[in-house]
Amino acid sequence: MSFKNIFENGGDEAGSADKAAQALGKDTPGAGDVSDAVRKLESERDPWLVRQTAHGAFDVMGFLNPLFRNAQDVAAAQRQVSEDPGSTSTMASATTKTFGPPKVTISAEDMPKLEDVSRLMGTRRSYALIATGLGTSEGLAVDPSLNTAYVADRGGLKLSAVKVDTGAQRATASGLGDIGDVKVDGQGTAYCTDYSGGRLLAVDLASGSSRKIADVPGAYGVALDAAGRAYVASWLHGQLIAVDLPDGQKRTITTGLGKGIGGVALDGKGKAYVGQKDGGGKLYEVDLVGGTHRVVTSLAGASTVRVALDGAGRAYTIDHANGRLYEIALADGAQRVVATGLGTCAGLALDTVSGWIYVSNYEGQLWQINYQAAQALGGVGKVVAY
Repeated sequence: MSFKNIFENGGDEAGSADKAAQALGKDTPGAGDVSDAVRKLESERDPWLVRQTAHGAFDVMGFLNPLFRNAQDVAAAQRQVSEDPGSTSTMASATTKTFGPPKVTISAEDMPKLEDVSRLMGTRRSYALIATGLGTSEGLAVDPSLNTAYVADRGGLKLSAVKVDTGAQRATASGLGDIGDVKVDGQGTAYCTDYSGGRLLAVDLASGSSRKIADVPGAYGVALDAAGRAYVASWLHGQLIAVDLPDGQKRTITTGLGKGIGGVALDGKGKAYVGQKDGGGKLYEVDLVGGTHRVVTSLAGASTVRVALDGAGRAYTIDHANGRLYEIALADGAQRVVATGLGTCAGLALDTVSGWIYVSNYEGQLWQINYQAAQALGGVGKVVAY
């Protein structure tokens, strides 16, 4: 069917409706002028009752008749445009002369974004394998300002720097002993624990040189605060020890945490959270002023070898033996698994600036997990190396 036929039919149908309305008004008894007596009679009736005359219907027909005529006029105009497309061009030309040519502006918000394209293609990245060949990783730190992760290789006695955007890696320092954990201060120094040597070391990331800060028997996990102190977990003695940097002065914060404690994380508000590599998978909260501690939660059949805090009331920890990443609510100890398939994991770091969680393992892998994806129902599931 042509556009001409369509508009002809539209006009015919509107015209037919108009003629039918006129015939109804002409042939129906009582149509036309209504006497004052009838109007008065109807006004005295209950307004909720249906009128017994057709006057209400006549009023409606009086409203519809102009609409039918308008529809007929529009159809005729559309038919003219279909038969003479030049009329449309003439109108558009006149508009252009009056207002000028249309301007097209594309702002930065209108441009396609990488995450939008990924989402449309179903390839939004919730995790990635960043690097391999990192040795027996038993500690991990990240410096968002340098876009770099620092991976401690316990078996190789060295520290590696990995660019998280490219996976490029290099050895930063070697000969660090039985390295158990690492943290960086953002000013060019990394602090590492030497478990077998019972030491806390400072490593110059530019030169690779290292020096002893203090003797801490059984030193394993470590965390740094903003006041120039390191907090070291003694795996052997179940103690949390504060070490002043750089002079190495020490004091014991708390005892009785049990043998096998692991990672340490600070909330910046006077609390430390200490994980447990062996002995029941407890997560401890320690008051740094009073030295008291309590168990936040226990992971049945799992470990809490490392701890990282997101600053929003959640702790993340890794289950060393089962390759799982847990999320724990600090308020009530509620827990859930947000990622699996992470191997024999022993390194954990959280970059809240860029929104990534990093996990390293004994298999020499460094995994990157999207922080927002981990918060979703069910987390990211099992990670797979592509």
